[in-house]
Amino acid sequence: MGLIYVLVFLGFFAGALVSPVLSPMFLHPQDHGVLSAETSPATRAFLLGVAMAVFRVGEFLGSPILGQLSDKFGRKMVLAAAMGITSVGNLAIAWAISVDQFWIIVAGQFFLGFVGVLLVLAQAEVANFSVGPEKSRRFGLIYMASSLAYVFAPVIGGHLADQQYFPWASYSVPFYVAAVVCLVCTGLILWRFPEPGLSNSETESDGIHLTRGFMEMGEAFKLAPFRALLIVNFFLYLGIDFVFQFNPVYFVQKWEFTSSHVGWLLSYTSVSMVMTQWLLIKPISKGRTPRTITAVCAVALSGLLILEILPNEWWWLCLILPCVGAAMALATTNMSALLSDTAPPDAQGRMLGVSHSIRVLGSALLCFCGGILAGLSPQYPILVGAVASIIAAALLWFYRPKTKTKSQATL
Repeated sequence: MGLIYVLVFLGFFAGALVSPVLSPMFLHPQDHGVLSAETSPATRAFLLGVAMAVFRVGEFLGSPILGQLSDKFGRKMVLAAAMGITSVGNLAIAWAISVDQFWIIVAGQFFLGFVGVLLVLAQAEVANFSVGPEKSRRFGLIYMASSLAYVFAPVIGGHLADQQYFPWASYSVPFYVAAVVCLVCTGLILWRFPEPGLSNSETESDGIHLTRGFMEMGEAFKLAPFRALLIVNFFLYLGIDFVFQFNPVYFVQKWEFTSSHVGWLLSYTSVSMVMTQWLLIKPISKGRTPRTITAVCAVALSGLLILEILPNEWWWLCLILPCVGAAMALATTNMSALLSDTAPPDAQGRMLGVSHSIRVLGSALLCFCGGILAGLSPQYPILVGAVASIIAAALLWFYRPKTKTKSQATL
């Protein structure tokens, strides 16, 4: 299990290195020439939304396919290939930034999203060896590893892109460093990740159908409890994804933050996520079901997002963002446990891949819309996230499946 947590940390460290870069790169016309200086603020926000959305489109297309392949051939080679392609994608984006090629950046974002299944496959691997409260605890450790990466990497990446701190800094540098980290991940997977078990005869006789993952979405929706949770997961992650995607946009538009400023606030939020996952997941889980915890945290997240857009002084964020991080940490961990408990034991990779793919499809569509909304007002995307979170909470509170899983029986 230790290797899984290390891989999650390194993989998310690579992604977090570049997280403070896109918003200032697109929205600060004086800093870089990826977009011409004559480009209007509304157009800049829209194109930023396009760049973020194609990443989610890639996730939507890739998650069910790679999830299916991992269930058939084992997670080792799928993870190794995914991390290797991620390294190449980061190199392509770094080069495109240096030569002002916007559409290559967009294409690179798509491929990074397509192979971005590290979290899903890590959850599936853990689910094979965990049940009940132990599964929630180990999912919490996975999310803690990813959150811990966001404690350090955004600050580092933000400073690597800010020439106020280093004369050689540029928006390309964090992508080059991320490519190296992904190569390290690939080597670790090939060296130390366990080999897959032997396939049964039925699996061996089946062919590989790359479109089968999309058919499994229909199969997943036939399972009434799982169908309801897929819808909840869709709305919950709209709220969470808008925090990660559009908080930096909001910071840049409202207070003209640089990449280093954005990096500090992203890292600051992640500190509370790590502390929550380290100290609170286990005690809060005692005597409470994942459904209850997720619903309460979704309500809290909705209220906190509304509070986030009210202050006119940026320092209020120092009080609000830790609470946002804590609510997201508890919600994501317990939502993952709830989905895993409902999925068939022999299809954890496929079903978790389906749930991941469905929720990122919504994020992709709304990233396009979010770019338009951000061009109208910085607060609008955050409000959409707040509404999505409260919808997720309402669905959890008011919908009860007729067939309850063991983990839901005490609710």
